[in-house]
Amino acid sequence: MMKSRNCIVPVGLSLAALGTGLALKSFLPQRFDTASWFEPHTSMSLDTASLPSIEITFLRCGSVSIPELLAVRGAASFAPRLIVHSAVLIRHPRATFLYDTGLCSDIHAYLSGRSFFFRQTLARFTLEQSISSHLRHHGLTPAQLDFVLLSHLHWDHVSGVPDLPGVTLRINRVEYEAARNGLFEQEKGLVRELLDNNPVELFDCAGPTYESFRSSHDLLGDGSLMLLPLPGHTAGHTGLLINRANGPRVFLLGDAAWVAPNYQRPATMHPFLWSRVTTDDATARQTLIQVHQFSLLHPEIALIAMHDGWQQELFEHAERTGKVHKLQ
Repeated sequence: MMKSRNCIVPVGLSLAALGTGLALKSFLPQRFDTASWFEPHTSMSLDTASLPSIEITFLRCGSVSIPELLAVRGAASFAPRLIVHSAVLIRHPRATFLYDTGLCSDIHAYLSGRSFFFRQTLARFTLEQSISSHLRHHGLTPAQLDFVLLSHLHWDHVSGVPDLPGVTLRINRVEYEAARNGLFEQEKGLVRELLDNNPVELFDCAGPTYESFRSSHDLLGDGSLMLLPLPGHTAGHTGLLINRANGPRVFLLGDAAWVAPNYQRPATMHPFLWSRVTTDDATARQTLIQVHQFSLLHPEIALIAMHDGWQQELFEHAERTGKVHKLQ
């Protein structure tokens, strides 16, 4: 018996040391091979003078603060990072619509029946202002929206839909078909329940290459609103590049990054979070590298992730004051 105990103790200590080592390793920076992806060339700036004026307004519905070392792998900082749940109100001369939907007024009721782990991790936030309240503040009703454009079908990007009854949802066909194979049933069918019976229109990113992206979809046919595939986070994850005459070009990244340092370094979020929200790890990393290279080629474009509260606040301040802040 004594010999058995003498063997068990070193094994236990070894396993504990191994576990501690793996945990510590998960916080260390992870190298991305960006050099092999980079194709140096001079990028031509787009002449936006002939494009329409487009108003862009971030509508923050909720938030949670997390340590930076969770939002950015390798960040040796416990400083708080504001993770927000937002929609973007876009007013084009030919359409008024939302990119993503923020949070509905009854979001906590929708979340109440889900797993405890889910509610205490990914679904933990403070509701600040519902999307319906935001629309009223801007003098709009849901019926005045031409459509909602969804970056992807994760619950936190469709959680405002119950406040938008009858509004058409425009969704990447790849995303919708992939969701039918599993996502709609996760967390007791949460996404399916949130989408309710709103009409759906599917689009295809089957247009020509645009900038460095393999395909595109010209949303209104005038070159001002370009949908670009950013796969990996989900299969049909889609970004929106806004080209306008009245301000800087803006690239809405959806969840291709959580916060700006994710594409600037580049770096994923901590593996605990990354693994739980990423459909295809390798493809998501390739997309992150692509966004990183795009940001280097286009320092004049504001790249903004949908959960990056700080960048959204900087952009809103710049829009109000006319003072340009570097958002990269």
